Parts: sequence; C-alpha cells; structure tokens
Amino acid sequence: MEGMEFISCIRFSIQLFMAEAFFTFEWEKRHHFPLRLAGSMAGYVLCSGLAFLLFSSIPGNMPIVYTAYYMSLFALSLGVLGICFEIRGKEILFGGVCGYALQHIGFALSMIIQEVRGWSLTGIWDFLFFRILPYLFIDILVYLLLIRRYEGQRELRERDIRMILLALAILTVVIFLSVFVDSRYFENDSGLLRNVLCKIYGAFCSMMAILIAFNLSRQNRILHEKEMMENMLHSMREQQKLSQESINIINVKCHDLKYRISKIQRIEDAQDQKDYIEEIKRAVAIYDNIFQTGNDALDLVLTEKSLLCDEYKIKLSSMIDGKVLNFMNTTDVYALFGNLMDNAIESVMKEKDEEKRVISVKIAREPQGYHIHIENYCKDKVEFADGLPVTTKEDKNFHGFGVRSIRYLVEKYRGDMLMRAEEERFLVDILFYGAVGK
Repeated sequence: MEGMEFISCIRFSIQLFMAEAFFTFEWEKRHHFPLRLAGSMAGYVLCSGLAFLLFSSIPGNMPIVYTAYYMSLFALSLGVLGICFEIRGKEILFGGVCGYALQHIGFALSMIIQEVRGWSLTGIWDFLFFRILPYLFIDILVYLLLIRRYEGQRELRERDIRMILLALAILTVVIFLSVFVDSRYFENDSGLLRNVLCKIYGAFCSMMAILIAFNLSRQNRILHEKEMMENMLHSMREQQKLSQESINIINVKCHDLKYRISKIQRIEDAQDQKDYIEEIKRAVAIYDNIFQTGNDALDLVLTEKSLLCDEYKIKLSSMIDGKVLNFMNTTDVYALFGNLMDNAIESVMKEKDEEKRVISVKIAREPQGYHIHIENYCKDKVEFADGLPVTTKEDKNFHGFGVRSIRYLVEKYRGDMLMRAEEERFLVDILFYGAVGK
C-alpha cells in the first residue's frame, strides 16, 4: 500500500465509529460501559496500528489489499461494539454494516464536492469540512429519515442474517470498486467524470445495502409473523370445532332437564328434594351464559368466554348486534373475538377486587361503519409500540401475536383499530368502513 498514511486510518476510524454510533442509541450497554469503551478503543488503536504496519509492508497498490485493510478495520470496530454493548451478534453485524455503508456515502459526498467544486483545504479546515461535516450530515439525515422510524419497535426488528450478509457482500464489492477506480490503473483518462460517476454509483449501492439490511429484514420478519398467524388461525379453527362440540353437549344436557324435573314429585324426603332442585337450577343457569347475537361464530366464542368469566367471577356486560359481523368469515370472527376476550380476561383476572372485574363489549352499526368497542379494567402500565401494547412476557418472540393477529384481521377487512390505556382502563375500538352498505 504505497502512499498510504496512518492518519488516513485514524480519519476512517473516526468516520466509521461516528456512523455506527447512530445505530446504537437503543442498545443495552454492558456493565462498566465507560471502562469497556476506553479499553476497547485502546485495543482498537493498537490492533489498527498493527494492521497498518502489516498491509503497508505489501508492495504495490493492489485494490484487493486496500479492500482487505479497510475490512479489517471494520471487523475491529465490530469487536468494539461487542465488548461495549449487550446485544446479539446479528444486531452488531447489522449496525456495523449499515454504519460502514453510511461512512462510504459520506466519503462519496465529500469526494464529489472536492471534484466538482475543485476545493482544496489544508490542516484543521480540511479535516472539518471534508472529513467530518459531510459524514455527519449523511449520518443525521439517514437517522431522521430511516433509523428513528423503527425506534421502539423491537418486535419488528428481528434481523434476517441472510439480508445482512447480502448487504455486506454488496458493500464489499462497492469498496473494492471504489479503491480500484481511485488507484492508478486508469492513467490515460481525464478522471473527473469517472470519479464523480463512480462515487455516485458507490453512494447508491451503499444506500441500497442499508435498505436491504433494514427493510428486507423487516419484510421477511412480517412475512414470518403472517405465516405464524395463519398457523394460529388454523389452530383456532380446530379449537372452534371443539368448542362447538362442547356447546352441543351443554344443549343436550340442558334439554334432558325436563325429564329430570318430572322426578321431583317422586322424591319423598324434603331435603333430598331441595338438593335435587338446587342441582337442576345450577344446570339451568348454564343457559344464562349462552349468547344469541345473530352471528353463530360470535355466539360460540362469547358463550365460551362467558363460561370462563363465571369461573373467575368476572362480570361480562354486553350490548351486541351480531348481525353486523355477518360480512366476516366465521373463523375470522371467532379468532378476532377470541383474542380480544382473552386479552381482556387476562387483564382483569389480575385484580383482587371482584368489583373491578368487569368487561364491557359493544357491537353496533353506526353512520361511519360497524363499530366494536371493548373496555376492561387495567391497573398495569401499558407500553405501546407501533400502536400495539408491548407484551410483558419475557419471551417476546413467542408472545404478543394475539394483538398482532387482531390488527391483521382488522386490516384484512379494511378496518381501523385504536388501542389505548387511560384512567386504569384498557380500551379497544375497531371500525369497519367497508362493511357499510353490505
């Protein structure tokens, strides 16, 4: 690497860490973070110095050597991130790749400015206006337009390692081409147009690498979640069949009561007769939980959940016109209200005061569409991300699909949903616009 100076290594490292820092705002810091940062940076300087001595000893200006040198500094930066942050390897690689891509975009912008305008500065002014400000501008711009959009959306940030490796491969090729063009392999052309076009191409490919790492990982995650929700809906279809069988058994048993009532007069002992009557009353009380809303699937799920409410001494208040949901597939109705009721029951079950164990359900046709309103007591503080409550369960990869399946079903029928918590209540409002007039 003839002509390479160690100051170039320092400038590149500052630019790279500055870009990577914008991806670490939400990362959990390890214990003794300041000490870890200071120690890892000292190790980085030492190792990068050794790398410089190693690569600078190689004669010639081969682009592959320059590329390997820059990639070694990039790998060392990943080590610093791993030492300082309590984060998975995929997330570290993601932040590193995107940070390096941002650094290269800043480099392209700086070179274009110098090539087109013909500006040349020295000393601190060159470092400030060409080595720092263009990079910082790109970092802040991408943070505001892209990174900040996904802050707090941890459940949608599961990285696809294939997309990250694809982005890394694209970036490596871009770095190689950039070094190749900047080398002295092109001695007979004018240089200006070539350099500008190369830098524009490099910036474009680097931005594509960032978008691939960001959006394609997110899209693959969403597709995976959709597949899991489809599987969950399939499981709920099977559960629906079992629930229907349970309701049929209840109906048969209650229908048999009229035959059992005829035996009362034959019981001579007064106490036995009284006990027998009480037994019949308890059996008949099952019919208090059977809903007849005008929608069979809704009747099924509400009846099932009302029996569960009785078991946990939860009062279920309802004003329901089930006919307004006849535009929906029966399985979707069962899945939608099964998840809504399960969430509400799970919330109120935590309350020791039975007076607060109340769930209110309202389904009605309104001028703007078909409106579903569910309200229940909720004393816990609820955090929201992307409009949905964040699951409090430890394993977030396998929990939280209930509320996401609710949104999935609402969007399937072109509806809108609002979930909110206020004054120790959790409220869900769903409005189906497209259903009006059907």
